[in-house]
Amino acid sequence: MKSERVFRIIVLLGMTLLLAGCWNRRELKELAIVSAIGIDKTTKANEVKVTFQIINPSTVATGIAGGAGGQQPAPVTVYSGTGETLFEAIRKTSQKVPRQLFFAHMQLLILGESYTREGIQDLFDFLERSDEVRLTTLVLVARESEAESLIRILTPLEKIPANSIAGKIKTSSKVWSESIKVEMDEVIRSLVSKGDPMITGVKIAGDPKAGNKTTNIKQTNLPAQLDISGIALFKNGMLKRWLEGDEARGAVWLTNKMKSTIIDLDCNERKDAVGIEIVRSHTDIKAEIQEREKPVFHISIREEGNISEVRCPPMDISKVEEIMFLEAKWKTKTRKEVLAALKAAQNERSDIFGFGEAVNRANPKAWKEMKQDWGAIFAESKIDVKVDAYIRRSGMRLKPYMSEHEGTANE
Repeated sequence: MKSERVFRIIVLLGMTLLLAGCWNRRELKELAIVSAIGIDKTTKANEVKVTFQIINPSTVATGIAGGAGGQQPAPVTVYSGTGETLFEAIRKTSQKVPRQLFFAHMQLLILGESYTREGIQDLFDFLERSDEVRLTTLVLVARESEAESLIRILTPLEKIPANSIAGKIKTSSKVWSESIKVEMDEVIRSLVSKGDPMITGVKIAGDPKAGNKTTNIKQTNLPAQLDISGIALFKNGMLKRWLEGDEARGAVWLTNKMKSTIIDLDCNERKDAVGIEIVRSHTDIKAEIQEREKPVFHISIREEGNISEVRCPPMDISKVEEIMFLEAKWKTKTRKEVLAALKAAQNERSDIFGFGEAVNRANPKAWKEMKQDWGAIFAESKIDVKVDAYIRRSGMRLKPYMSEHEGTANE
C-alpha cells in the first residue's frame, strides 16, 4: 500500500514537469521573423539607425514572389528607426512592426561602413548580452554604403535576400577565398582579446533604388545586385582599410580558412598560362620567444592541388621536373600573397591573424608583459613564412592541347 502511494506521488511529480513545457510558446502568426539587421550611423551625433529585414511568411510559403505577371508582393518588408543607443533604436523601430520581433532565425548582421569607422565595440557588447540573437549569425560590412540600402535590395533565386547573401558568402569562401565567413562570436573573441577582427564586405552593384523593387528580380540583367567585395581590416574596433586581391587571399591563408581557390602561374612568355586548383590547405603559426627580444613567428603552410588548365605549349606535365617547376612557382606565389597580407596588417599595427594568441600559448608570462603594447610589438616582429605545395593530379591530359594543335597546323 505504501509503495503504491509513493508510485502515485512520483507519477504526479512527473506530470507537473510537463505542465511547464510550453510556457513560452509563441504562435507563428504573432511573430515577425527577422532575417537580417543593419546598423548605421546617422548625421546626428551619438545617433544610430537600426534596420530590420522581416520575412513575409505568406509570400514565401505560397511562392507568390516567384510567379509571373500581376503585382507581386515583396518576400520581405524593411523597417528602420533611430535612437541615441542601439537598444533605444531597436525598441523605437519595434513600434512600427505589427508583430513581436523574433530573432532566432536571423542570418545576417550588416554594419554600415561609416558606422564601423567610428568603432563597433559597444554594438557587440550589447549583442553578446542579448539572449535572442544567435552568436552564429554572419557579420558583414556594407562597403561604400549604408547597411539599410543593402538590406533593401531584392535578390533572385533566393526569395529572402539575407539567405542569398549568406549563400554567396559561404560559396565565395569555399571556391575563391578572397573573403571569409565570419560569425558574431568570432568578432567578439577578437574584440575581447588583444587581436583585431576582420570582416568580409558586401557592395551594391547597380542602382540601389531599382534594387528594392520587385522588378529587380524579374529581369535577366539585374538593375542591382549584391557582390562580395574585399575584407575589412580593423584596429581597436575601428575599420582602417580594405584588403583586396592578393592581400585578401593572403589573409585567408593566415587565418587557416583556405578551402579552395585557383592559382594562376606564368609559363615562359605566357601570363597566367597554368591553373592550379587548391583542394587542401593548412596553416600553422608558432611563436618563438626570446628573453628581452621581440617574438619571432614561424608560419608553415602546406597545400595540395590539382592542375586544372595548361596553356603552355612546351610543357609536358608527365615529366617530374615540370611538376617540380610548377610547385616551386606555386610556393613563391603563395608566399608573396601571405607576405602582402602581413605587410598590410603590420603597417596598421593590427593583429587580425591571432599572433598574440600564439605568444600566449608559447609563453603566458611573456604575453602578460607584451599585451599592453602588443600593436607596436607585432608591427616590428620578424615573421618567417615557409610554404610546401604539392600537385596531386594533372587531369586526364598530359600535354597541352595547344601544342598538338599548333603542330598539326604547321604540317
